Amino acid sequence: MRLVKRQLKLKTPTGTLEYTLTHRARVTKRLHMELDEQGGLVVVAPGHWSKRHINATLVQNTSRVQHFLAEAQQRRLAPLQYTSGEMHLFMGERYPLGVTLSKTGKKQIDLTDGEIQICTDGLQGENIQRQLHNWYRRQALMVFSERVEKVAASAPWVADKPIPLKLRKMKRTWGNCSSSGLIKFNTHLVKAPLEVIDSVIAHELCHLVEMNHGRAFYRLLEQLNPNWLEDRTRLRAEGYIYLLT
Repeated sequence: MRLVKRQLKLKTPTGTLEYTLTHRARVTKRLHMELDEQGGLVVVAPGHWSKRHINATLVQNTSRVQHFLAEAQQRRLAPLQYTSGEMHLFMGERYPLGVTLSKTGKKQIDLTDGEIQICTDGLQGENIQRQLHNWYRRQALMVFSERVEKVAASAPWVADKPIPLKLRKMKRTWGNCSSSGLIKFNTHLVKAPLEVIDSVIAHELCHLVEMNHGRAFYRLLEQLNPNWLEDRTRLRAEGYIYLLT
């Protein structure tokens, strides 16, 4: 059987999906996904499936496709080394680390002069990683608290109600709202641009009224953030970079 590959584009709820379609004799029952050498999506489909059926399956499984791409692309990235000069994200911008050894044993970290300056008691990567992650957590708490208040000002259903916040490192989820009104945010989200952070906040604030993702939820979200779809597409495309540790 001659291997044929076709470059295709498909409109999905999260934007245009570009992929290479191919077939293999052993794939007879379901779609398989993989990355090519350039990091592009390759869809391996049963030979008897029509293009319409393949596209319909991809659209129905958009979340699964996005999760696969995020995890696969993250695995392709070189692990962080936590050394001077290495670039790290904060609110959509990349900053180099400036690592120095403390003469007194006192640890300190600041974003100053376009650099994340870390004064540490040990130059091992684990020490610097722990110190940087603690800094991210402190920054996330301040940024998210401030932005929740800002976005909530445009959400009349929130009024002056206090909104309890919690931070967690999560692999797949950027935000979560419980039935009791507790909102959890992924600490890694603080690496995203401000408009993406606000978009996740708007999403979770809407869950204070609508706990599911039905039509009423999206009508509410459209009012609070008309650009939610573009923001979600960007987060799904870039999120794997924010999760790199």
